[in-house]
Amino acid sequence: MIQPKNIAYITVSDPRDKHAWSGTNHYIWKALEKRFGKVDILGPDEPKLVTFLCKVIHGISLYVFKKRFDYRNSTIYAKACGRLFDKKLKQKPYDLIVSPAGIAYVAYLKTSVPIVFVGDRIIANAIGYHTIISNLWKWSEQQSIKTESIALKRSALNILSSHWAADFAIDHYKLNKKTTIVLPFGANMDVTPTADYVFTHKSKNTVCKLLLVGTAWKNKGVDIAINTLNILLQNNIPAHLTIVGCTPDEPVNVKHITNIPFLNKNTPDGLKQLEELFLSHSFFILPTRFDCTPIVFCEASSFALPILCSKTGGVEGHIKEGVNGFLMPYEDRGEAYAEKIMELFQDPIAYEALTKSTRQLYDEFLNWDTWSLKLQEALLTLETPH
Repeated sequence: MIQPKNIAYITVSDPRDKHAWSGTNHYIWKALEKRFGKVDILGPDEPKLVTFLCKVIHGISLYVFKKRFDYRNSTIYAKACGRLFDKKLKQKPYDLIVSPAGIAYVAYLKTSVPIVFVGDRIIANAIGYHTIISNLWKWSEQQSIKTESIALKRSALNILSSHWAADFAIDHYKLNKKTTIVLPFGANMDVTPTADYVFTHKSKNTVCKLLLVGTAWKNKGVDIAINTLNILLQNNIPAHLTIVGCTPDEPVNVKHITNIPFLNKNTPDGLKQLEELFLSHSFFILPTRFDCTPIVFCEASSFALPILCSKTGGVEGHIKEGVNGFLMPYEDRGEAYAEKIMELFQDPIAYEALTKSTRQLYDEFLNWDTWSLKLQEALLTLETPH
């Protein structure tokens, strides 16, 4: 039974920065503080000389050989991180270490303090899936997988945001099922509206308004969303698509499309604008080409905005079929999306029921309070290290 009082928080990015990792490090930190009390931030930090050398090697490799070196999960980098954070951990007696996405930070720590690893992917399952860990040298792949294996096996608890990640980790690394658990993330917003506020202010649309929020036009499948819009229009469904966060390679001059290239939800004006978009639209659409955990699904769910997304990666961790949205075939180019949207948009009773179950799923699961409570419950089942 672990009841932490002194928690060390080791992160890849600064948890005070709401932009890093879509704000996830920040909101995990805040959730831990709310549940357990003060949390000591030990990162971000990294071994500067080793980091510099690794970047040089990666740059040369990419320029000359067109091959990537996943240096942030390499053996030399991970061992240097272990030495760095070992020193920080000795400055105070801790009874728990929490490290989101910190595979390299915890793999070679020489500590008896229990480690909680939090992640949304497993490297061994994601190599070749995302461009960041594609086209690697074979030896780099092997080092990354070795670092991950060591980190996951020595962690007292592994928290992953989807079964896509957790099931693979258990099977591939032979991890204990009791200490490798699935916990969906929450909405990365300082304040989310009450259900009463949402349903009081939610628009009753006569036009089917689709909302897409993403930072990469091609990666998020915006072309498929546009195809979906066109199919709706061809079927005499009055429709409009709002694209937020990215710009096309060529200007989109269509009266049924609004493009907002950038919106900063971490400013009062940006947050207000995003809230208005969530409340005024009919569906959230994301035909993503690869994703681990789109946090925006939690945010859309908090505004009772049903989701349509391609079935890929870890998206199933935050979409419950028929409850807060639907998973479309990955290869679909818009036909299945449009068919489901027309079915729901033309059935107001079914659509209203879907909006209510969408918000309910947020209240019950897709929030950081539930995440931290489930973490606390999991810690109570663990044996205290001797």
